[in-house]
Amino acid sequence: MKPSAQFHTKLSVEQLDAVRWQLVALLAFYSAKYDSMTIVPAGTVTDFASVPRIPLAFWLFAGIGQAAAVIHDWLYGCGTVPRKVADDIFLEAMEACGVPTWRRIPMYWAVRAFGAGRYSKAG
Repeated sequence: MKPSAQFHTKLSVEQLDAVRWQLVALLAFYSAKYDSMTIVPAGTVTDFASVPRIPLAFWLFAGIGQAAAVIHDWLYGCGTVPRKVADDIFLEAMEACGVPTWRRIPMYWAVRAFGAGRYSKAG
């Protein structure tokens, strides 16, 4: 039986300023879909999910699934996996964080539709 997607560590951060946070311990997430582990090192700086400041979008999605957002931002910044894989892992991580389906599906489709400009290819 294949293990389920899960975080192996808890998100531990300290606030740097109004929008940036820094991991004080590594964050590890196992993707069951891709049978892979993503490890974000301590010291990584994040703004969590980059949600547009449009009032409705911000109200619906800001501050939700922060650990999943860190994993996704790390994968986008490294570019070591294809963008679709990073987005699929984000979807799994949101579920592991307890983000309800009605919130995680629109968040997934938002990164699929609008995330290309933030994705960095390795090499």
